[in-house]
Amino acid sequence: SNFPSSNLEIFMALKDLTMPAIEPVDLTYAKTFLRIDGTAEGELVSDLISTARVQVENILGRTLIRRTLLYSGPVPNGHCLVLPRPPLLAVLRLSVIGPDDLAIDIPTQDYTVNTRRDPGEINLKPEKCWRDYMVDCQSLEIEFTAGYGDLASDIPLPIKQAILLLLAQHYEYRDGAENPGVPMMVDALLMPYRWVRL
Repeated sequence: SNFPSSNLEIFMALKDLTMPAIEPVDLTYAKTFLRIDGTAEGELVSDLISTARVQVENILGRTLIRRTLLYSGPVPNGHCLVLPRPPLLAVLRLSVIGPDDLAIDIPTQDYTVNTRRDPGEINLKPEKCWRDYMVDCQSLEIEFTAGYGDLASDIPLPIKQAILLLLAQHYEYRDGAENPGVPMMVDALLMPYRWVRL
């Protein structure tokens, strides 16, 4: 795999630059699912939906609702870099980073982006080299968008069902009792969507 190997992952960082515009599960639907009447506990349920969504994203290694992320990682040995947290939608910026955090953007015509692969890839043109842009570059920085789309309806139904089951469990143990961990049904629903690093 062209993904950083485990001993390099300590140098890899990924952070959200934007938050999802919506959650995959609607608050009204969630409250109906939990059999909560009226306006009671709206804030709590909203927080638990976010918690369940983040938990599912971490289990899957995926991004659900579209948002912008920033990847920082080592310079690859080859021309290809596999981006984490698929599905990849677009690369907004690709930069080499040198001493004192000096950044030089790589022109878009010098690389291709493959969003059809899962996970998506960036491929530097064969005649190019990462150090062509900065001889002493130390890392790469990539700003990109990822996610199934902008709407809850863009997300596969089994993933949304898994979020609802986790939400129900978090709600059941909301009083601080020890949570029993991920239910087997959630694992089963998510299994086909897991991104396995080879």
